[in-house]
Amino acid sequence: MVKSGRTEPENEVGFAKLQGEDFEFYMQTYSIIIGRSSKKMGGEVDLDLSGIGGGMNISRRHARIFYDFTRKRFALEVLGKNGCYVEGVLHVPGSPPVKLDSQDLLKIGDKEFYFLLPTRSIFEPRPIQRLNSGPYMRPSPSEEEDEEEEETEDEEEEEDEEEMEGPVLFSKNQRGNGLKSGTSSGLLVKKRVDREMDNQQLLLLEEKDVISSVATVLSDLCGPGEWMPMSHLHQVLFEKYGHVWHHGRVRKYLTSEDYSEIESQGKPWFGLLTLLRKYPEHFVINTRTKGRVTTEFVSLVSLLS
Repeated sequence: MVKSGRTEPENEVGFAKLQGEDFEFYMQTYSIIIGRSSKKMGGEVDLDLSGIGGGMNISRRHARIFYDFTRKRFALEVLGKNGCYVEGVLHVPGSPPVKLDSQDLLKIGDKEFYFLLPTRSIFEPRPIQRLNSGPYMRPSPSEEEDEEEEETEDEEEEEDEEEMEGPVLFSKNQRGNGLKSGTSSGLLVKKRVDREMDNQQLLLLEEKDVISSVATVLSDLCGPGEWMPMSHLHQVLFEKYGHVWHHGRVRKYLTSEDYSEIESQGKPWFGLLTLLRKYPEHFVINTRTKGRVTTEFVSLVSLLS
């Protein structure tokens, strides 16, 4: 069950936890399906991201997180056509299951969240109970042993952890792998700052790849000083790269979906035109207006080094 507040019952437990800025989900089975519930298709999922801001790119069955008993670890299997990001790396359907470590940042659609495991917290030195055949209970203060005995128990538990055949049970009262209660937002902010820096680098690489493709097309189809209508350039790029580029890049540079109707004026090459204007050392843009119709043309000044 997805929890968006902080008043959930104290006995909430699970084998792992998915923690976002505005929700948390306890994994209470060895395998869960993440996606978008659909009554028409009869497809209920364990975690419905479409209801908590996951965006429009969530498939009905987008991903499966499961415990791999053979390798004794959790893993993520990609099912949805738009793929999933694990620590900033895109994984697509057909890829081998991705090993999940605690505090891995996942992104499905527009939703970012952390995968957390119930290992002992650095903020809570008291050992965490392991899943066994008996009832799961936290030790009361009266059952705590003195400092010497507790250190011995810690050492024994570390040895037992290596022999554990199944996942540990995650109690709501326990904290996940070094995360102090109430500090997950701080970790999200810190990691987001680092990731935004990486994203800037990725954006520059993406832009360079796109303008390289444009320069190649222009050099192949136009001579020096010749002009190509943006509509024709868009057509050629869409035919050549529409099924090659990532869907996000296609939407950004070859459609007008990311822009308002007023801004793009219905021209699917608006994003591409905006990008080319950023590189006047390589491209010259010329516009011609006849009546109410404005036509854009582009010419290649120099190839990219």
